[in-house]
Amino acid sequence: MSLATDNVKQTINPNKWNVGNIILASLIPGLLLIAEDTIMIFAGIKYFHLRWAALGTLVMLNLIFNSQFRVLVVRERRHFWSSVPSKGLLAMVSSTVAGFALLGVYGLFIPPLALNQVLAVLGFSALCALCIDFPKFYSFRKFGL
Repeated sequence: MSLATDNVKQTINPNKWNVGNIILASLIPGLLLIAEDTIMIFAGIKYFHLRWAALGTLVMLNLIFNSQFRVLVVRERRHFWSSVPSKGLLAMVSSTVAGFALLGVYGLFIPPLALNQVLAVLGFSALCALCIDFPKFYSFRKFGL
């Protein structure tokens, strides 16, 4: 609901629904997100030495953080910092990220992770969102979106 209140710039002309171009432009960020998830799982196993249940918490946090940052990245056809999100959108993204970070540390209903592990997932997700924005911008421009 908060996305409906966003400050993103409207297009001058009606949108053209060229589904082929939308699919091609979406493949690049999508493949990068898959790579990010794979790296995070590998880090959970090899670097943090997490057991299966705690690895599930790490994957859940990664997916939640990615989804929140993805909203900020794809809401804008230009670079995500080209417009400031609405207060409602920022409040919802911030509260979701903070709430799940606390859930991951304190382990309510899920196996807990150490604070440094939760912060690593959060930081890696934010960094990847920034990195994914550049290929998104160029692929959207190349495919006329």
